Amino acid sequence: MRTLSELQDSLDEDFAWRRSELHSFLGSIRRVKGESTAQRALCRAGVPLLCAHWEGYAKHCLSIYLHYVGRRRLTYGELHPAFVALGHEAALESQEGMSATKKTVRRVQALLSEDSERAKIPWRKGVDTQSNLNSARCFDLFESLGLDASPIATKARLIDYELLRVRNEIAHGQYLSIGAESYEELHAEVLGIMDFVRNTVSAAAENQTYRRIRKA
Repeated sequence: MRTLSELQDSLDEDFAWRRSELHSFLGSIRRVKGESTAQRALCRAGVPLLCAHWEGYAKHCLSIYLHYVGRRRLTYGELHPAFVALGHEAALESQEGMSATKKTVRRVQALLSEDSERAKIPWRKGVDTQSNLNSARCFDLFESLGLDASPIATKARLIDYELLRVRNEIAHGQYLSIGAESYEELHAEVLGIMDFVRNTVSAAAENQTYRRIRKA
């Protein structure tokens, strides 16, 4: 992920196939006329699909942003504090057997003396959604990359209850009756928050918000 155009192309291409698949599934629901067992079954099956695309796309967007920033080859002094923290914490985690006290001392030493050192950002593995991208984990990942998740703070209940909780109950064999209207609303909401993640990452890369703001 060397250039801004490569990042934006990746954001768009990954979003495009996911949106196409979700719209195709929604079309299958719409083609079943009237409330029926078949339609309810499709709606139930659609929730885990929405959940998978939400987590998959958020992971993709945030991971390639991390990759993109890591490939800028900037120094710690040039980076947003979030990336400074990522770099230093990754370095400390690689030191096996180091006591908590020694880690604290090394952390402070690094923050005080390594502004001119090229940052070692751990981008190769991407971000960790912990296979359950609830709102708390989502907002924490945004914070760890210096991104602002406040515009979707009102979507926390949607993510945690209308999406993840329902997905989990369906996956564990519980019966939930989900109508076509409710499913269409959830479909639109999920695509909306996926689009928000895409736009946020694209704007952050374009505006270089990964760089530290220097006081005049």
